[in-house]
Amino acid sequence: VGSSTFFMMRKLFYIVFGVLAVTFMSCRKEIDPADVAAQTARQYYDYLLHGDYEAYVEGMDTPERIPASYKEQLLLNARMFMEQQKKEHRGIRQVSVVNATADTARKEAQVFLLLSYGDSTREQVYVPMVMRKGIWYLR
Repeated sequence: VGSSTFFMMRKLFYIVFGVLAVTFMSCRKEIDPADVAAQTARQYYDYLLHGDYEAYVEGMDTPERIPASYKEQLLLNARMFMEQQKKEHRGIRQVSVVNATADTARKEAQVFLLLSYGDSTREQVYVPMVMRKGIWYLR
């Protein structure tokens, strides 16, 4: 197993473990798919926030095997996005969940995140999610 695959699986394990931990700690008897999708989206954006572009890209809904050149382009786009946020807003300081809804029959969720910037401005962003093989991914 290559080191890239190992790290991808390790990050996926942490995502699943984190989501399960949040779920088990809640007092509800029923798991709310919208909450799980929202926390997963926030985690992917936290990866982006902390410069872990590889983990962020792994959270995208892409085919299991993509050409290396396409993956490199996705990584470059993530880096460029963060550089743009640094120039325009002194970076993103925090990501929080505003709201989320899920359609379990269609395996889709709509998540709204709040990006808090270094210049004290905030922006709400829409993050569509899709569930594949029991895991929420960025659409």
